[in-house]
Amino acid sequence: MVPGTVNELSAHDRMILDLEKTEHTSAARDALCRLIELPLDKYIVVLEGIVDTDAAYSYAPDVVNRVRHLRAERFAFERRHGRWKNPRS
Repeated sequence: MVPGTVNELSAHDRMILDLEKTEHTSAARDALCRLIELPLDKYIVVLEGIVDTDAAYSYAPDVVNRVRHLRAERFAFERRHGRWKNPRS
């Protein structure tokens, strides 16, 4: 995790975390992306970067835990289906 305090989150970071706290529908994400001028295809990349910070965990631990859990499940699925090869094997 990247150390930081809640005060180090930008206004956009907080808006993304707030959206994920309350309503994480595709329509809501699209509206937020238009508002903050973030390309929709970059939203998940930005969200996953935010959740790797201590600041995000301090601000929205439920969102951070959910996103990390989903990411871990996605990686496990990829490994089970041979898409992530262990370089040592």
